[in-house]
Amino acid sequence: MATPNQMPKKPNQLRLQVVSQLIETRPTSWTRKTLTKNEDGKENVESVKVAQLELRFPLAQSMSRDSVERLAKRWL
Repeated sequence: MATPNQMPKKPNQLRLQVVSQLIETRPTSWTRKTLTKNEDGKENVESVKVAQLELRFPLAQSMSRDSVERLAKRWL
C-alpha cells in the first residue's frame, strides 16, 4: 500500500491555467519609421515593418521570464 508521500502529486488545475496564460503569446507587427535626408536635403520617411511575438496578457508583460520560470517550477 502506498503512503501519501509516495503517491505522485496531482497539479492544481487553476495553477496550470495561470501558468499557461503567463506564457501564451500572440503575433504582432508594427512599423518602425525613421527620418533620413537625401542628397537634395529633403527629408524622407523610411518605413520598416517588424513582426514578432509578444505576450498576450498585461500581467505576463510585467513579469520577468525568470519570475515565471520560478513560479512554474514551484507550482508544477
